[in-house]
Amino acid sequence: MHQLYELNVRTWGSDRTKELGRTATLHDLSYDFLDHLVENGFTLLYLLGVWPTGTLSRQISLNDEPLKQYLGAVLPEFSEKDLCGSPLAPMSYHVPVELGGDEALADLRARAQSAGLSLMLDFIPNHVGLDHVWAQEHPDYFVLGNDYLLKQQPDAYIKLHGTVFAHGRDPFFAPWRNTLQLDYSNPACLEAMVQTASSIAARCDGLRCDEAMLLLPDVFQSTWNRTIPPFWRTCLDRVRAEHPGTIFMAEVYWNREYELQQVGFDLTYDKILYDRLLSDDAESIRAHLRADIDYQMHCVRFLENDDEQRAAARFPFPDHHRGALFITGMVPGMLLCHQGQEDGRRLHASLHCCRRPPEEGSEPHRSAYRELMTLLSEPARHDGTFQLLEPRNDRSRSLVACLWTLASHHWLLVIVNASWQPTQGAVEPGPMATRDCQFQDYLGGGPIYHEKAELLAQKGIEVSLGPWGAQVFRIMPIK
Repeated sequence: MHQLYELNVRTWGSDRTKELGRTATLHDLSYDFLDHLVENGFTLLYLLGVWPTGTLSRQISLNDEPLKQYLGAVLPEFSEKDLCGSPLAPMSYHVPVELGGDEALADLRARAQSAGLSLMLDFIPNHVGLDHVWAQEHPDYFVLGNDYLLKQQPDAYIKLHGTVFAHGRDPFFAPWRNTLQLDYSNPACLEAMVQTASSIAARCDGLRCDEAMLLLPDVFQSTWNRTIPPFWRTCLDRVRAEHPGTIFMAEVYWNREYELQQVGFDLTYDKILYDRLLSDDAESIRAHLRADIDYQMHCVRFLENDDEQRAAARFPFPDHHRGALFITGMVPGMLLCHQGQEDGRRLHASLHCCRRPPEEGSEPHRSAYRELMTLLSEPARHDGTFQLLEPRNDRSRSLVACLWTLASHHWLLVIVNASWQPTQGAVEPGPMATRDCQFQDYLGGGPIYHEKAELLAQKGIEVSLGPWGAQVFRIMPIK
């Protein structure tokens, strides 16, 4: 089982600088912090914001009035110096001096590995920032426009160094005005980006690939009307040949997850589960979790990340959050936890800002996170086999039940009422139908009690749960 912790190094750096009374670098990401992650079961540390943002891209953030209004409302003494620009508009793929340079990154990687953590960094394949040197040296690497297009679509194009460039974009959203769109129909551009990915892989253990589905040939064709060869298979094969063992994680939407797994991605974001947990349709959740186990093992489950709103804001009702969090953590795949999620923070930390809003956070949300960490430490969850237990009857249809079994260890069963109505129902006993079992309400600390196999087969495993209520059983099968 893998767990990934996402850390925004820019906001972390501001907090750490305040603690130290001097500018913090990656050297100051302490052993205590790394050890704390490992003690909580994390195996990967994803550093967001390592690559520099240039002056031109930062200026786009400085001109964003709605952004500044929001930050002014949530940040004490907000000023323009707090705006660092988006880390997803990279000027280069070298660590800036203020973070300690590439030497500090190498030191952090060595320290992380010694603590038991793999290091993951961003690869942003679709575009670069406005300040990237290629805009002057290799304008042919980009999708270009002309003065007419610039006049007709001033938000979609920009003139730099006498050349009109297209901004990068997702076809369903407005162009990202702090970026320049790369043109993968140019073989030289494709080769340069494969080399870029390889240069990043030389300095870490895994690449988080931003908006990876935009480089699928049919998506690029429909967005830019240009034919491109399959980029990802070429890229992944080349990088892994040069840096064996490199992990590739795709940020992906539009139900293209399986396709990217098939071209070689180790991990793909699972926005589908996130969206279904926001609803109260338990059957849609179960349908998603009935997918082939190999597919599920490559899914990245989350309740928040740098793109989404805070989990405590999107799931403000504590029981809804707790139930959704338990499902997220108790299904196969990799769990992603975002910096501040463990504190129950509600206020969104903008990627364009190097400070995060100060807040106490929500204790019920913190408590649920701590409970999940306890569950994840169980041997059955860590090393066992997953099974989705189906509802016993129609009145149980709101129940989502996740069972983890491991020989010679306690089993773990989490049952969530994924609805806004209370329910009394039961789930199928699965392998417990043939084994007498000891049960204990794990988190509630109740007494141990015994159930006969024939009784479990007859009635199932019964629960009475409020809206989005959850019950966790620690089970010992009796020989």
